[in-house]
Parts: sequence; structure tokens; C-alpha cells
Amino acid sequence: MVVLLLGAAALGLALRAGVSLPGFATAGSVLHALSRSSPPSSEAAWKHIAPGVEMRRWNAADEGGTVAVVALRTAPSRIRIAAGATLDAAAWRQKSGAVAALNGGFFDPTGRSLGLRVARGRRLHPLRAADWGVFLVRAGRSGEKRASSGQARIVHTRDFKSRRGVTEAIQCGPRLVVNGRPLRLKPQWARRTGIGVRRDGRVVVAVADGAMSFRAWAALWAARDGLNCRDALNLDGGGSTQMSLRPARAVARTAQPVEIGGAWPVPDAVIIQ
Repeated sequence: MVVLLLGAAALGLALRAGVSLPGFATAGSVLHALSRSSPPSSEAAWKHIAPGVEMRRWNAADEGGTVAVVALRTAPSRIRIAAGATLDAAAWRQKSGAVAALNGGFFDPTGRSLGLRVARGRRLHPLRAADWGVFLVRAGRSGEKRASSGQARIVHTRDFKSRRGVTEAIQCGPRLVVNGRPLRLKPQWARRTGIGVRRDGRVVVAVADGAMSFRAWAALWAARDGLNCRDALNLDGGGSTQMSLRPARAVARTAQPVEIGGAWPVPDAVIIQ
């Protein structure tokens, strides 16, 4: 959050100085740029790194340049929210015995998570009255096609009515994509972390390892040649952005570990089992 505010302040100084910045392109023009700059077959760029987990790495278009992005996609059943300590992504991954870990949501100066956190059906932190969103995994009902894997959704804070059946949840913001459309967001730049839900029900998590505008970040999540998500939610960014990944041994020769460090440890994380 501090990094975002500093970015906005720097933008204001640049504008007052008469510097021309590209941050005022429309969401539609950014989406168009992303589509042109992405490889023709983005689906082929996803590589298996562990059972049920795929990774994609590329330089995504920003307003005036490109930013390195690492994305993972998997089934909702593999997503966990981890909390109860203050660790970097590598330590969260090791503690959970997971394939990957990345930073979670906002937290206050004392290190206390801000907003709803649910892990394995247990509420760890309460819902916060904020114009944010909630990513959640709800256990499938008996007999449903996805009963074994659960169903992931992203809803606005005001639409989160009940924790019944919710196994994992994290609240943060702003929302980036709603029903396939990128939202119009402020022209702020920072490193980014996010989570989304595709139309086929799979979950995508991603980090931008470089300063990226909110508008380009939202457009990336919506673009068919980007992350192609129906809904997406911004997680904490700036110095909090971090990811740790260890591929399965079976693919260790073709997929390398990923370590994207943050400026400080974080009190919660999104885990891929």
C-alpha cells in the first residue's frame, strides 16, 4: 500500500512538471496492446510443472514498455490460504510443503492481516468493510460435477453473505476484472500480485516483477492472450510482491525454480499444493 501511494505521488509531481506520461490510455487501448504483443498461441506457453499445476512466464505489455510476469494455474482444490506467522514466500512454501507460495493480502503496521482470511474452513480474520473483493473456494455439493475440487469465485465485499461451505478465502482489492471486463482503475504503478478465476473454473495466480500500471494489470487479467480470467482480484503489491516455486522432480529438468523476492516478510500467503 505504501508503494502505491508513493507511485501516485510521483505521478502527480511528473504531471505538474509537464512530463508526458502514458498512464492515461483507456483500458480498451491497453487491452488491444496486450493482444498485439502477446504470442499468437498463449495456450501453448503454459507448461506443466507439477501434477495439476501449469506455469507461464513472459514479458507482458505495460503502458510504455514490458514487465516480467510469472503466472500459475490450477484447480481450486489446490489453493490454500496460509497464515499465523510472518514469513517470506520461500519460507511459506517450505512450511506448507507446497509447490508454490506467493504473498497474500494487505496488513497493518503491526503485521496483522487486514480483511477476511479463511483457511481450511476456519475464519482467521473477520470481513472488513471496504470496497474490495473476496476470493473464495466453496466446497462442491454432493453429486455436483466439481464436488471433489470445489468451486472458486470472486465477489465484492458487500456480496459476501455467508461463510457456509467456504474452505479458503482472502479479502483484498481492488477487483481487476468483473465478468470478463477489466475495471477502470487509477494510473498507479507498482509491482503486482493477483488471483483470478477463469471461465473453466481454474484458478490463476500471478506476479508482475516490475512496476506495472493498474490499468495494464487489469487488462492483462482479462485479455484472451493474457490470463483470460472471468474475474480477478488484486492482492498486496509493491514490496510485498513475492513468489517461490519448486517444480515437481519429474519436470525438474525442463522447469526451473522461481524465486521472486519481496522487500519484507508477509503475514499470510496463497499456497498451491
